[in-house]
Amino acid sequence: MNTIVEFEAAQLEQLLESDPLGARMFMDSMQIPLDVQDSILSEVGKLRRCDRTALAQVIEQHGLSQRPERFTR
Repeated sequence: MNTIVEFEAAQLEQLLESDPLGARMFMDSMQIPLDVQDSILSEVGKLRRCDRTALAQVIEQHGLSQRPERFTR
């Protein structure tokens, strides 16, 4: 996981717990298209354990990482 994705996941984790609209606004500020936001939230809702690592994996699966993991090492 790269630092950007870890930061995004940490922010989303906090927002999803306290402010779902804020989570949408944060994803919008990340320039994530609405259909992808829906898909991310759908997958997050299906997670048994919604933690930072799981959120980061969902973000990376949707190709929203600024740099792929293999290039940051």
